[in-house]
Amino acid sequence: MASVQSNDQRLLDRILEDQHRKLAPERNRDDFFTFFAADKALQDWDLDNDEIADGVVDGAHDCGVDGIWTFVDKRYITADAHQYLPPRADRIELVILQAKNNSGYQETVIEKLHFHLPDLLDMNRQEEDLTPHTNAKLLDRTRRFLHVLEELASSFPQVRIKVIYANKSAETPHPNVKAKGDRLRRELAKITSDTTADLEYLNAADLRERTARGAKAVAQLVFTEQPMSTSLGEGYVCLARLDEYYRFITSDNEALRLELFESNVRDYAGSTAVNNAIGQTLQSATGEDFWWFNNGVTVVADAAQIAGKKIVIKEPQIVNGLQTSHEIYSYFQSGGQHRDRSLLVKIVVAPEVGTARDRIIRATNSQTQLPAGALRATEAIQKDIEENLTHAGGYYYERRAGYYRNLGFPLDRVVSMARMAREFTAFALREPHTALRHSDALLLDDQHYTQIFSPRHDLDLYRLCLDVHTRLRDFLTQYTVDRPLLGETVENWLHPLASMSAYTLTRLRQPSPRDLLNIDLAHLTDDLMLRMTGTLEQNFRTALRQSKAGGVDRIARTPEFTTKLRQAVVSQSRYRIER
Repeated sequence: MASVQSNDQRLLDRILEDQHRKLAPERNRDDFFTFFAADKALQDWDLDNDEIADGVVDGAHDCGVDGIWTFVDKRYITADAHQYLPPRADRIELVILQAKNNSGYQETVIEKLHFHLPDLLDMNRQEEDLTPHTNAKLLDRTRRFLHVLEELASSFPQVRIKVIYANKSAETPHPNVKAKGDRLRRELAKITSDTTADLEYLNAADLRERTARGAKAVAQLVFTEQPMSTSLGEGYVCLARLDEYYRFITSDNEALRLELFESNVRDYAGSTAVNNAIGQTLQSATGEDFWWFNNGVTVVADAAQIAGKKIVIKEPQIVNGLQTSHEIYSYFQSGGQHRDRSLLVKIVVAPEVGTARDRIIRATNSQTQLPAGALRATEAIQKDIEENLTHAGGYYYERRAGYYRNLGFPLDRVVSMARMAREFTAFALREPHTALRHSDALLLDDQHYTQIFSPRHDLDLYRLCLDVHTRLRDFLTQYTVDRPLLGETVENWLHPLASMSAYTLTRLRQPSPRDLLNIDLAHLTDDLMLRMTGTLEQNFRTALRQSKAGGVDRIARTPEFTTKLRQAVVSQSRYRIER
């Protein structure tokens, strides 16, 4: 007799069916559930589609791990983020996901994690021993965590490992499952002397609640005195009690609402002299008000309206005051009290069009030197790309993480700035090794950035890069149904194939951007993609025989392999590459 579903399970299945159809109908149900569970599990870290997918390691030899993500002070660590690590860090977090598209918690799932994770997270691990039963992506993502752990050791950060086990169960786990989970937690807590570990179980009700939580487009701020409104344009200046501001910047589960700071050009700087001074002012027991010693915060909004003792703010963005906000957040998280003290808040309703918003962002953040790339999302070229892709139809360019995903657009059609940078680098610049090795650098390093995002480029070139990658991605999805890829990671094949396509579609050894724009995508046939895949596999196998370092993952990231692959393409008569 089939078990009867609970209401939560039936409603979750309906949600999954609806979102699967809207967001990713081409994925199988298990793969989509993994992405769905990861999205909900990582909700408080505010990752975009590519960052979520970057940590998904589900597949052959995944050691029971479906996803793994490393964060330093709430910032996700990408392939090359170690170049931009702060000199000090308060917290390193490792989030490990196991997502099962079924309705029961299983002891064997915990046992498998208990068997593999201690070895994967051992700084003295021997990778040649792990390689036979561990996929390349999982090895790389655990390597990232260990690298960060070593790089930031001198700042003695708190290390937190969180294992999340998500499925569609109607109940909480059986005591036997919890007992094994506790043993896993104690084992992971031994990674360092400063490590804490916990296990979180997400069932059908939890996943439903997180889906309903969604993104808040409207927020309310309670003020202490009547706000002063401006006579020129729309805006308010007010005092808000510290605890009311804390409620404004936190979610229902008291996590910091990272989406409020998307337009802030700096991230939290940690323990600096200025931030320490803010913290000391908050801790001070004197009768002096906080706003006397602090410049306050600036909020840019689409609209603002006074309603009683509240200001209702549509699409708020805190463009200045991130450091103050973090210190207030930490103060109340540690049990601080408001003691009738207030913060100065400026609310500016700037026009949607024009440069007023960008000028506000730049002006209110010009007190200290900014890292390269901090203002990228507001630059004209980024807005032009978004507008061009929107008008052309088919793609949705996310300058604000999660915006189009929250609106229900298909996942493969939502394009982050980092994805655009990588796909342009692989195809238009024909540097797949750079696309694979770098993520942050493509946006933060001026040399990389100006090569990719230049007003000299025809905007249609960006769409072409996406179209080529989309066709190749669809081909590889079908190709891998019957044949496993060497290295088992699609990205190691996708970007090299994109660079090969630039030669085979133009039939030129050094195609220019104009040559690329003359491509007829109808020529990127299944037959051509199959031939290119065969050439790529042959070169991978040759490199594997010659490389002592080993591993497709590392080979694909070397400029030497890119050079050899280009030579193989232009020299083969079947591709008919002209001089």
